[in-house]
Amino acid sequence: MKSKLNSAFFEKSENSIIFVLELSAMSVQGYEEYLLLRRSVEALIAEHDRLVEMAAQLNNKLSEAERQLAAKEEEVKELKSRYERAKFSGAILGSGEDAVTARRRVSELVREIDKCIALLDR
Repeated sequence: MKSKLNSAFFEKSENSIIFVLELSAMSVQGYEEYLLLRRSVEALIAEHDRLVEMAAQLNNKLSEAERQLAAKEEEVKELKSRYERAKFSGAILGSGEDAVTARRRVSELVREIDKCIALLDR
């Protein structure tokens, strides 16, 4: 009887030990999975922070580029205006083809004005 009890006790003890070892292995595996998940989440958070910083830098660069573009567009307008004035001045002062065209146009306008004055005198 004593040997049956000892055998039953050892069998239960052995089963308990196996259960504890399996539970321990599951706990270790669960903890390892937790650590892996935690590392993954930390990596995602770090990547998110990096991307937010990059987006802020890109927005700053975009704002600066837009400001520079507006300044260059204003400069182009000013240069076009100066070019037209210089072109007109050159035409009136008599340089090149533009001068010939301008003189011809001024002559036409003077003739038209003379005709209008003549009509008014009648």
